[in-house]
Amino acid sequence: MRSKAVWVLSTAFIFASASAVDAQISNVTMLPSRFSFGGDFTISQPKGEFANNVPNGYGFDLTAMFRLDQKGWFTIRADGGGVQYGHEHQNIGFAGTGRVGLDLNTDNRIGFGAIGLQVQFPDGWFRPYANAAIAAMDFSTQSCVSAPDDSIEPLCHENHSDWSHAGIFGGGVLIPFGKSIGSLNLGARYHYGARATYLKEGDITDNPDGSVTLNLRQSKTDLVLWQIGVSFAIPQSTSR
Repeated sequence: MRSKAVWVLSTAFIFASASAVDAQISNVTMLPSRFSFGGDFTISQPKGEFANNVPNGYGFDLTAMFRLDQKGWFTIRADGGGVQYGHEHQNIGFAGTGRVGLDLNTDNRIGFGAIGLQVQFPDGWFRPYANAAIAAMDFSTQSCVSAPDDSIEPLCHENHSDWSHAGIFGGGVLIPFGKSIGSLNLGARYHYGARATYLKEGDITDNPDGSVTLNLRQSKTDLVLWQIGVSFAIPQSTSR
């Protein structure tokens, strides 16, 4: 009889504990914190004299944001990414013979990092925003030698690199995924770029004596960076 009473009390305790835990879980709500991050596929479209020398480029942009106010009207925004606007591939022989073939790939890239302020409508199905920032820009060209069968480690050399800067003004719209903390991002940012030196596809000449000639170009580096991607707010738990 005593054992039966103990079993009844134990069972009641287990159910009571489960109910208490369930009540605690139900009182916890996941809300977006002040931090968010995003990633975009990007297309760079050169403007002005820069467009006479460089074609469109393709790449990515990573974004991190911190809301200055609880609602989210004002945000500190940091960006980092890059685009590739040129590529050359050559088949070359190793050590003066064509019996061992190697690949020579040359890429022309623009890397950037920016920080600034964003103003945004925090509510609604369409949330337009505008931003401004200052950016550091790196215009680089790199050549790498590798084996088609990956039998040797790639050997790379930076042919040219020039750091510059740009003022950025942009805008776009965030479209939330229903009731989730994620959003589709559609935007564009105009880079008012300073003057820089750079190379494009075909600007490296291989000389008979084994040396190379760099046919450097110089101009202002204005461009529009078109963006499409996603943004997510980092969630935080709160008790109701």
